[in-house]
Amino acid sequence: MRMRPPFLVLLLLLSPATAQAQSLDVVSAVQRAVTDRPTILASQAQGQSAASAVREARSLYLPKIVFSETFSMSNEPAGSLFIALNQERNVMSPDSSYNLVNPDTQQDFDTRLTLEQALFDADAGYRIKEAKKRLESAQARSDWSRESAGFAAFQAYLGVQNALAERQATQTGAVEANEVLRIADERYAAGIGLKADQLRAMVFHSEASRRALTARNNVIIAQRRLALAIGQTEGEITISAPLDSSFFDSSPTAAVADRADLQAVALEVESLAIATKRSQAAYLPRIDFSGSYALHNESSPFGADAQAWHLGAALKWELFDGFRRDASSARVSAEKAAAVANLSDARREQNFRRAEVELRIAEARARKESAEQGLVAAKEGQRLLQQRYESGLTDLVDLLATQSALDQARSFVVAADIQLLFSLGQALLEDGRFVSTILTKDEVSP
Repeated sequence: MRMRPPFLVLLLLLSPATAQAQSLDVVSAVQRAVTDRPTILASQAQGQSAASAVREARSLYLPKIVFSETFSMSNEPAGSLFIALNQERNVMSPDSSYNLVNPDTQQDFDTRLTLEQALFDADAGYRIKEAKKRLESAQARSDWSRESAGFAAFQAYLGVQNALAERQATQTGAVEANEVLRIADERYAAGIGLKADQLRAMVFHSEASRRALTARNNVIIAQRRLALAIGQTEGEITISAPLDSSFFDSSPTAAVADRADLQAVALEVESLAIATKRSQAAYLPRIDFSGSYALHNESSPFGADAQAWHLGAALKWELFDGFRRDASSARVSAEKAAAVANLSDARREQNFRRAEVELRIAEARARKESAEQGLVAAKEGQRLLQQRYESGLTDLVDLLATQSALDQARSFVVAADIQLLFSLGQALLEDGRFVSTILTKDEVSP
């Protein structure tokens, strides 16, 4: 007696993988990816860091104001004398008992407010310009991070669509394999079929069931991958509706002059050009102004037994530093040359990818058309062979071969459709307008 697969097992294979999964359309998935994914939050934090660096560089033009309270004690002749004089005690008078050679221990509380202001600092101006360029570069990298995150969500969306289509195809194949097995059973029971045919049908049915189970698990994995792509840490996200190529028929956004990642590299080159000038400015002198107001007291902090002020200016010119500035200038020049080479290579790579994706789109359209025609032919061939087998006019081997060809044709159609959608999306990514195009579709949708 033949062991037929339980009906409940077949029902399990044909049931939805995750009935409770949240559903999203592609626009919502991309929107959530460009706002909630950790990589987006990281790029935003890097942009904030670059903005803070600009404010930090600008502070070089502003004065530094320092408040201090200093306590000191000394019986050193010179130090003790200055403490006494700062407290406006006239220890030099003939009537004073102060011993200049062997003084008593003197103490002082020095309360001081100091101001320092750079009057000429060539390094400061270049630091600000360099920080601004790095901020623009960080903003461009943040824009590219949005593009990458949005496209990753789109890929994951297509992954779910592909898994669902494959599951549907394998489920259909499992149902058809079950029908072939039924016919083989009936022919064997009627005495007009071979036991070998029945066994072949059983093996074919088992293989179809295995593929259906794998496809079911692939759906779960794809939905979890989509959840990760939009910034969730767990759970499953399914698609509300499958995409087709008409989704990309209209692209209201214009192509950008330069992709965001290439803009970031170009701005990095400009930043290094400024850094080169800054390294050369290190040979120039620096002029600073300083002023202070001080209170002195012998016995308590913040006391005002004596008051004094001081103003001054200083020029500092480092004439020799062990060739540190020469090495720094050479290092920055080499970094700039490397960045220029990287930018040139990145633009060459972009031009190549644009040409490649155009070929892939044309190829995907042709493959989709061919796969659809092949599926129609495979369906008709399977129908005719099944009728002939039921009538005893052909062998089961021929029917199983035709059924396998039909299963393969269904997979080809799914793969061709997904490849076309992926190539159309990649074309927008290579132009640097994927996210803007997708999110604009949400604005113009009825």
